Amino acid sequence: MIGGALLASGCATTPVPPAAQGGAQASPNDITAGQAQLAARLYPQMAQAAEPNDNLFISPLSLSEGLGLALPGARGETEAEMRALLGWDAATRPELGVKDYDRFLTRTGDDKVALSVANALWLSDKLAFTPEYLRTTRENFGATARPLDFGGDPQGSADTINGWVSDQTRERITRIVEASGLNDLTAAVLTNAVWFKADWSIPFEDGSIGEFTRGDGTKQNIYMMERIAPMAYRQTRDWQAVQLPYGDDGRFVMEVFLPRDMATLRRWERDLDGLSFNLGQQGSDGKFDLGTAEEREILLRLPRFEARFDGSVKKALIAAGMPCAFNENCADFSSMAAAPLKIDDVAHATFLRVDEKGTEAAAVTAVKIVVTGSRIMPDVPTMIVDRPFLLTIRDRASGALIFFGRIADPAPVEKAG
Repeated sequence: MIGGALLASGCATTPVPPAAQGGAQASPNDITAGQAQLAARLYPQMAQAAEPNDNLFISPLSLSEGLGLALPGARGETEAEMRALLGWDAATRPELGVKDYDRFLTRTGDDKVALSVANALWLSDKLAFTPEYLRTTRENFGATARPLDFGGDPQGSADTINGWVSDQTRERITRIVEASGLNDLTAAVLTNAVWFKADWSIPFEDGSIGEFTRGDGTKQNIYMMERIAPMAYRQTRDWQAVQLPYGDDGRFVMEVFLPRDMATLRRWERDLDGLSFNLGQQGSDGKFDLGTAEEREILLRLPRFEARFDGSVKKALIAAGMPCAFNENCADFSSMAAAPLKIDDVAHATFLRVDEKGTEAAAVTAVKIVVTGSRIMPDVPTMIVDRPFLLTIRDRASGALIFFGRIADPAPVEKAG
């Protein structure tokens, strides 16, 4: 995940879809650049807190769209911080083009490459969400919306959300929320799911057991796939890099960057720059640009492996520059619903499998929105007795009017024992 590894080559060589209607000056490149910026700001925070042997595999695509589902409901400082972190400028509003962007991505044009992206809103049935918010997420994110009884049926609500996650990721990720985290204060869970599966353009055929050195220096035996073939390849004193295309046309690729040592890797992770993911802005500094690397015959040995990541990215998002959305004294999601809301947590899970045939990967992002007051107020007529009033105490059977009068200065009393 270092400079150019995630997005660079595909963006440089693949045509982009037209800008979404209503997007003013927005372009799909704004969405791609936003993913790069999010990765560059979020990943170093996560890496700083990770243990040496931790796998830290994230999906900037899923994270940006999952968080993006909350953006149409945000206002003020909350919106400004979210836009800054997502790289979605308020003037061009890249979020208007997400649905078209996803449609372009998932139309791979290759039978050997499959990619799906889905968005869904799971909304409290006790809270009225604004028509504008529902329309915006539906039209611009393709998000489906379904009411759930989070407080009355937390287990059923969790099962419904997790069932959707499992379906969208072909059972590679089966859980993103727990019933214990859902209650009367849960206003919404906003989810994005990504699934990718592709065959190598040139499959691996040979291999043998080899030794892999973990982040802490310990060693393990693992099966190493092997092939000798022409590949886009670069090498310096500090690193080697190779590009492995998928499918018939090589539109989608995996790029592997191998540092000389852990110190180099830590430096990469610490100094990650959003521009390093964006070839259009790299200028003459193309040290991680494999889009123009010379293709040469090399011997490549690559582990056959699976890896998973599953955890909260809340602390990393706050450290990366988005604290307001999580703070009940600052969060403003007034365009989402007429209730005091904040983001309670952002869960992110990923799966990756690499073998001789190709790659399968999946990611899910879940943004949990909660009410910051004592409870969710139902969408019913409201009567607040905060001024002088009349009352009666009567016998309904006989009609006797036992008490009647005005209360204009109620004296407070202690709670009944």
